[in-house]
This record gives sequence, C-alpha cells and structure tokens, in this order.
Amino acid sequence: MTQTQTPYRIKGTFLESCNCEAGCNCNFGGFPDHGKCEGIIGIHLSEGKFGETDMAGMKIVLAVKWPQAIHEGNGSAAMFIDESASDDQVTGIATILTGQAGGMPWEILATTLTALDGPHLKKINMEVNGRNSGFSIDGILDVKLTPLINPVTGGENEVHIVFPGGGLIWDDGDSATTSTMHVDHGDIKFDYTGQSAFFAPVEWSNQ
Repeated sequence: MTQTQTPYRIKGTFLESCNCEAGCNCNFGGFPDHGKCEGIIGIHLSEGKFGETDMAGMKIVLAVKWPQAIHEGNGSAAMFIDESASDDQVTGIATILTGQAGGMPWEILATTLTALDGPHLKKINMEVNGRNSGFSIDGILDVKLTPLINPVTGGENEVHIVFPGGGLIWDDGDSATTSTMHVDHGDIKFDYTGQSAFFAPVEWSNQ
C-alpha cells in the first residue's frame, strides 16, 4: 500500500548565499567554483497550503554543505524554523523540504543529503527587501545581502540569471553578494562573506 502524499503549493522568497563567486558557476556548469558547495538559505513563505494547513508567514533557514558538487551528494544540512510556527506548519515544511511530499526541487535535493540536523525551532530575524535582504539567528548564523556595485559608475549592478524553461530551485535569480555570511552550528561552520548571493521568488508544488 503506497502512502498518499499530502498536496501542497507554496509561494515565497528564496534568499541564497554560498561560497561560489558572484553568479555561482553551479548555474552554468553544474559545478561550484571552489570544489565544494557550502551555503546558507533563507526562505520566507508569503502564501500557500500543505493540505489544509496555511503556510503563509513561515520563516525557514537551511545551512548546508556538500564536499563536492550538490549532485555528487554526501551533503549535510541543518534546518531551522521560526519558533512562531505551529506544529502543523513545522510538520508540513519539514515534510516538503526532506522530499517526503514529492515535488521539485526538494524530492531531488533531499537525495543529495546524508545528514540532516533538525528542524530546530529558533527565533529567526528576516528582512525581505530585494538585494538588501537578510536573515539571522542569534549566536548561530547571520546573512546580509548587498547589491553588486559597478566599479566604473559606483552604482548598483542589477544582474539576473534567468532559466526560461524553469530552473531547479528558482526561475529568475537577482544576483547580489553578501556583507555578512557566516554560520557556526555543530559540524557546519563557515564564513564566505563577499561571495555569491541571490534574491529569487519561488513557487513549489507536488501537484
């Protein structure tokens, strides 16, 4: 007897920071710029449902690391969910992000992990503001996006990476860098301030 998967559809904002150079070669060649992939992701859900559970307003942070490219596996992740979430919301987002509910990209990404720590309920500070977005968990991690700067004019450089046919995680990523990017949680500890970051709208579903 197969288990029936709970239907879901969620929309929100994906705040991505990693150890690659700005733009992140994973988007072009499928392999990170410096051999391994280490990143911190912030997710803010603006609307959506997991079954009958309203998921709007949720804040989630993932700190992740893979020894090589993501698709080569053996990754480790720590999951944090804002402490304001209900039990049903926690169950819902954990089921989605661990791939158990199916749907892209998580049914693929989950297979690349061999270790998952959490979910931990913590107070997540998150500001969604384009290339100036940021998020933090006191004593654990801090990420602040900042725009790319044109070295000639000194103005903001707006650069988008777009997948016309649809990307794995997002379709249109607004490229940025970070003024702060660090995490210290168990085995996941790194600082890649000044490397790649993205602000991107996302919509995920198993329908």
